[in-house]
Amino acid sequence: MKYKSYSAYDDEDFFEQYRQKRSREHSPNELIEQPIMDELLGELEGQKVLDLGCGDGKYGIALLKRGIESYHGIEGSKRMADLAVENLAHTNSTIEIGDIEELQFGATKYDIVVSRLVLHYVEDLATLMKKVNVCLKEQGVFVFSVEHPVITSSYEAYHQKAKRGNWIVDDYFNSGERVNVWLGKEVIKFHRTLEEYWRIIRDSNFEVIEIRESKPEKSKFTNIEEYERRNRIPLFLFFKLRKKQVHNKLALKS
Repeated sequence: MKYKSYSAYDDEDFFEQYRQKRSREHSPNELIEQPIMDELLGELEGQKVLDLGCGDGKYGIALLKRGIESYHGIEGSKRMADLAVENLAHTNSTIEIGDIEELQFGATKYDIVVSRLVLHYVEDLATLMKKVNVCLKEQGVFVFSVEHPVITSSYEAYHQKAKRGNWIVDDYFNSGERVNVWLGKEVIKFHRTLEEYWRIIRDSNFEVIEIRESKPEKSKFTNIEEYERRNRIPLFLFFKLRKKQVHNKLALKS
């Protein structure tokens, strides 16, 4: 059985394995991905935030502590969404269960949209990006991370039983579905080249503010061997985008 991203988390065995994996000491999500996301988001005081694929809601807690006005998380997994509701109880937050590819987010509601390691599960990213653009206020910001294209191009090296000595990049320009056997389940992801991400962003009326490639910061690692291993190849790709301003042509003529 092949799982669409969030559906795997409703499998009890998968869910427990995932929680154990995320709690390990040297999780790259905590040491590399989250610090870069935090940096790209910048000042958050008074902002209304939408989180696409909010998981257990713990990042929502971190954002609320940084002073955001409100938090709206959308999560496809009921098991994860239930955890998010529990973790965010008694805060100015809303958790919605649903598929981000199917839901409508409304118009000009949010100052910031954030998504952490979710969009490589989305097949029709172009349509989703346009929905995000619509739900943002003028000059609103969209910050997201995905698995880096050198990772999603081929999962052959990922399946090595020992720690990877070499990484395999293959079929890079062949975009589309990839099946990654992760925690014992076949999970569907979608590979895109950096050029393809750029084209989708451009066609969705966004401008690129910054691109990052998950270079690890040595000071965050207590294990030098782990730091050196993570310094060999980019695990994640990050974009910070701004919604382009729509100029009123009639107003300009008058």
